[in-house]
Amino acid sequence: MRKLLKVIIVEITLMPVFAFSQTSRNFISVGYSSICYGTPSEKPVMDFIKNFEKKNKLKPFEMFVEHGLGKEGEHAFYIGTDNLNTKLLKSFFNGLKITASNQNKKHSKNGDGFVNVDDKLTPNSTLKSIKANPRTRISSLETYDYKK
Repeated sequence: MRKLLKVIIVEITLMPVFAFSQTSRNFISVGYSSICYGTPSEKPVMDFIKNFEKKNKLKPFEMFVEHGLGKEGEHAFYIGTDNLNTKLLKSFFNGLKITASNQNKKHSKNGDGFVNVDDKLTPNSTLKSIKANPRTRISSLETYDYKK
């Protein structure tokens, strides 16, 4: 009976670790900041991702969203890159940067914020750390379905 109880306790404590296990080792981070009236639309970046995936006949990207990074809806997306070879990764990365840059050029000067594509890949360990220790009191990291 004691062994069974120990096994149950161990399983319960390890469950959150297995429930949030990413398959990708590296992620591209796309952050959405705010100036005054909230964050910019996600649509241009999500459309780019969907089109890139379709054009290159790729499996769906593994993607996470981190909510609660600020009072005006600031958030970040993490896009898994393990299904991309070196050439496709470079093309995808550059395309995301161009999409974000174009969107930033069109934003209203006193309104919404900016889209920021991080220059370095984010390792899986960073996402696990964010999940275990959220960056703010209200932040959370969860799987994101960009196909909707």
